[in-house]
Amino acid sequence: MTAFDAASNPRTMNFTDVDGRPVTVRPIHDAGLGRNVVELVVHGATVRLSNGVVPKFVDGVTVAAFLGEVENVATGNRTPSGA
Repeated sequence: MTAFDAASNPRTMNFTDVDGRPVTVRPIHDAGLGRNVVELVVHGATVRLSNGVVPKFVDGVTVAAFLGEVENVATGNRTPSGA
């Protein structure tokens, strides 16, 4: 079994936001901290999140997306298929 190595083999996920700008998420090794972190790049701005805060971050994004979509449906602004 081969171990994952964020320093030399980061698995990158790429997305596009609603304005067509690139969003990248990947695990990286932060030499200053001496540990792996999650790097999030949105339209050229980079943030690094400790793996310990990722579940709370994901929960926050999920709740915001859910509440935003509930309001969209309530006001007749349904999400187009595939968006």
